[in-house]
Amino acid sequence: MKKNYFLIMLVLGFFSCQKELSYTSSTNTSQQVDVYVAGVDSLSDWSIFFYSTHGIPVYWKNGNPVFCRPEPAGYFGGGGGTATAIAVSGNDVYLTGYAYYCGARSCHDRGQFWKNGIVNNNLDLPDYPGSVTVSNNNIYIAGSSLHLDGTGGNAGYLKNEDHVELPSGATGAISTAIAVSGTDVYVAGIGITGNANYGSQNYIAKYWKNGNAINLTDGTNGAQAWSIAVSANDAYVAGMEWNGRSYQDANGYPNKKSVAKYWKNSQPVILSDGTNDAWTTSIAVSGNDVYVAGMEWNGKSYQDANGYPLKKSIAKYWKNGNPVNLTDGTEDAVARSIAVSGTDVYVVGMENGYATYWKNGVAVKLSNANSDATSIFLVKH
Repeated sequence: MKKNYFLIMLVLGFFSCQKELSYTSSTNTSQQVDVYVAGVDSLSDWSIFFYSTHGIPVYWKNGNPVFCRPEPAGYFGGGGGTATAIAVSGNDVYLTGYAYYCGARSCHDRGQFWKNGIVNNNLDLPDYPGSVTVSNNNIYIAGSSLHLDGTGGNAGYLKNEDHVELPSGATGAISTAIAVSGTDVYVAGIGITGNANYGSQNYIAKYWKNGNAINLTDGTNGAQAWSIAVSANDAYVAGMEWNGRSYQDANGYPNKKSVAKYWKNSQPVILSDGTNDAWTTSIAVSGNDVYVAGMEWNGKSYQDANGYPLKKSIAKYWKNGNPVNLTDGTEDAVARSIAVSGTDVYVVGMENGYATYWKNGVAVKLSNANSDATSIFLVKH
């Protein structure tokens, strides 16, 4: 039995983001680099926006938070959301994310886009815009509206206000990340095969270059692609494939561990040995060095509520295939985004429920509990 993998897309009015001064940042940022981090925060005083049981989209500049109101605000206990990606060009800050909106009859997620703290939802945004980049004054946004009902999704991206559809095949595809190099547009994503209604759905890691689809896996095992970078005409795609150690899950179904990997021009580079589940979330290239952020479930062993054995996840990154642990495995942690400036390596993610920032392996909490950091962008002076 093939496993249906849940795709995580840590994914009409104008409102301003607001600065909140209640946090004192201990982030020590070099004067030559401004560090922008997108994420989600839980406030103790929701009244600055609206009542909600969900977090508030936020970005931090050098550790100082700027909260962004999602629109519509929602009601009946709804509202809130998450910022999923950030890019900076000149004096402009671009943020994508999604709002959790509850109307009179149902709740659903809705894509969000902010420029300099002003929300603009007149765009044809996907439900989960997971990537934003700016090139030659053009804004590119990739993301997906998920349809895991056997019909698949339609992969695509926005260039400014125009939607560009990507070939998705008969059963659909999902776009997850975007990079632009000159006039070339690269989009990472996930191809969907089979039909979820018949228990045969599986996923293929892939990317598109100028609309031309390139499969990275053949569908024998489930695979996903979550990040893309381009350097010297080489395309680097980070993801994972479920072709590691075989085991039985808590329900007795046969499965395989996920293997962290990246592909350089379609050639795979394996980062983990398949003994434990491992994921990648972000990739960056600096000169001849390749940096990949992610996590591996090889931390402290414990049992879940049903007595099933599990392990804590360790936030880490790989430099040229060599792992660097950011946490010790005592508590669950994830690394979601990575950026490099000179010899400095910046990683953002979450440890034990706290949005966290690592510079060269040194951790700094960005906020109180129940927060997460999803994306990082460096502005060099």
